[in-house]
Amino acid sequence: MRIIVTGSNGFIGQNTCRRLTELGHDVIGVDDLSSGTPPNGVAGVQYHAHSVVDADWFVRLLRNTIPDAVLHLAAKPRVPYSVRNPLRSAEANAMGTLSVLNGILKAELAEKTRLVFASSSAVCGEATILPTPETYPSNPQSPYALAKLHGEQWCDMFHRLYGLDVVSLRYFNVFGPGALYGGDYSTVLSAWPYHLFVDPSYRPFLEGDGTQTRDFCFVDNVVEATITAATRERGFSADVLNVGQGEAHTLLEVKDVLERVAGRELRLERRPPRVGDVAHTLADISRAREELGFEPSTDFYAQVERTALWHRDCYP
Repeated sequence: MRIIVTGSNGFIGQNTCRRLTELGHDVIGVDDLSSGTPPNGVAGVQYHAHSVVDADWFVRLLRNTIPDAVLHLAAKPRVPYSVRNPLRSAEANAMGTLSVLNGILKAELAEKTRLVFASSSAVCGEATILPTPETYPSNPQSPYALAKLHGEQWCDMFHRLYGLDVVSLRYFNVFGPGALYGGDYSTVLSAWPYHLFVDPSYRPFLEGDGTQTRDFCFVDNVVEATITAATRERGFSADVLNVGQGEAHTLLEVKDVLERVAGRELRLERRPPRVGDVAHTLADISRAREELGFEPSTDFYAQVERTALWHRDCYP
């Protein structure tokens, strides 16, 4: 298959492109390089250093390549960034998604090209039902979350109006090798290993009391679900599917695992809870199991260990 990956040079994008090339797919990467990632991250990928917000350019790319699928991973996914910069966040996240949808339509590929849209568990807000199903009422708590919800709604509209084959995947707290400290997925599972294994002068911190829980989803699981959604023979009708591991861990638990891997204490500066954040996330992944055959690996200790050792041995 010929597949366009937007956000190809980001954390999830690079892992996805690498796996797609391993599987023998023809991969075209699109990234504006705003996160400082290298221009050619994965061998065998045809890269374009450009922003999908440039709607006319993206239409031309689609007409020239005629992809079987577009994996729209490009975004500025950090909640704090969106709170500080709501306009720039919306330009990248809301207008970027609409530009991709519009491009498929204007290139006359609505009946040819499937769109896989990377949404976020953030659309749910502070869910009171755990695990949280896709049908839970949306209550976004940040500009980033609101843009992702609007993206899902635009996908649904383009399916209803134009018959677009599209699915939205709600990623839950993605982590793993390749997530740089300070990057778009700079969670505790990138910042804390960065201190332990890369730069001890960086002062790690904990926002809140550490009892907040997350459905941390290892990047390999996210890549598997995303590629399965892109390559499944049967089409989609603007479905929304949770992509998590179906289990939750406290931030203090993460601290404990990292300390065991590192063999030393992780000293954290305590800070107030983060604005726009939620206390708990846990995905109901039953629909992803049904629609994608999704069975994520859930060995959390091994996943954290792999992440930590990547920081120790491979951090750029």
